[in-house]
Amino acid sequence: MKTATLFLLISCCYVSCNYESINEPQEETNSDCEYEDGTHSSTVDYYNPDTGHKASYDLEVEVQDCEVVQINFPKGGWLDSDHISPTALDENGNATIEDDQGRTWEVHLN
Repeated sequence: MKTATLFLLISCCYVSCNYESINEPQEETNSDCEYEDGTHSSTVDYYNPDTGHKASYDLEVEVQDCEVVQINFPKGGWLDSDHISPTALDENGNATIEDDQGRTWEVHLN
């Protein structure tokens, strides 16, 4: 009888431990992403709707989890989470980002 009770106790503990690990949130990663985390060369098309100014620049952008998280400028400036929201890259390496001033940045990874 003691063996059966001990077996039942161990079985319940095992099921309980496995149940908890199954229900723990899993960290999501975008394994389908073709773009590695890090700095990428890109062509960025800029548009300011307030002035109508359009321009195209060759800039470095930071990619993390298949999202553009920062746009870097040649003289040391950047747009980061203070000004833009992380934006997903599509299957062609493109993302359209609107900053906190309403300007549009169309990123095209090279």
